[in-house]
Amino acid sequence: MFNKKTPIKILQLFTGILALSCSLNATAYQPFPGAHKARVINIDMANAMSVNFETWPGYARTIYITLPDLVLPGNTMDPPACELELAQKAMTFTREYLAQSPNVTIKNLEMETSADEYGSANVYTKKGSLSAALKKEGLARSSSVDSETPWCQ
Repeated sequence: MFNKKTPIKILQLFTGILALSCSLNATAYQPFPGAHKARVINIDMANAMSVNFETWPGYARTIYITLPDLVLPGNTMDPPACELELAQKAMTFTREYLAQSPNVTIKNLEMETSADEYGSANVYTKKGSLSAALKKEGLARSSSVDSETPWCQ
């Protein structure tokens, strides 16, 4: 029933549910509009991380964010091995991309309320958008792509 990939599947399922709940938010509320310099605290998945940033001068918060409109491979109940391999590559890519710039800029942070600990935001480094880089490398795609489209050939 459980194998060594089970924790990855559970984390992927949790992140997918979290991303879906953020995307289902009927109104896009941006309690902290604009761009904010942030520090990456932890990377949980290629599209999900904890960041710390100043919401107001002298007041910093740590928020768990997901990248909006981004789907990772292996985000199904029983993904093929090639998708799990791509998901691992996406994670490695994200870690390396952010390791060179631990200070990032988050833009368009959307949350249900300003008191939430979870949100959705675009992440940028000196190299550009993390979402765009993941898509360019074929390690993620837009949520508008048909979910039946295979990741692997």
